[in-house]
Amino acid sequence: MKLKKLRKENKLTQTEISKILNIAQTTYANYELEKNQTPIEILKQLADYYGVTLDYLCGHETKNNIDLSGFSDMKKGCVYILEKLSEENATIVFGYMSHVLQNQNNNK
Repeated sequence: MKLKKLRKENKLTQTEISKILNIAQTTYANYELEKNQTPIEILKQLADYYGVTLDYLCGHETKNNIDLSGFSDMKKGCVYILEKLSEENATIVFGYMSHVLQNQNNNK
């Protein structure tokens, strides 16, 4: 993660950022050192504070740029999971999704 880099770029100490987050300095230090997993709520606060995305904050880099801006969070989650599946399992999921879509269309 890029916690230390962002903190240093913003000329903050661990004590200052921990006060902003309302957590102990040692807790924050462990997040920076990746000794403890940073809770999503803390990550959201940090992303908002620094004006970055959660992906950037966590060092996640995507291979492609699919525009999911019109997708609900649920559908975005489905795309994320589908990308992580093996081809064999993705084929199974795709078949199931196609079946559900066909049933949905038939019930209209």
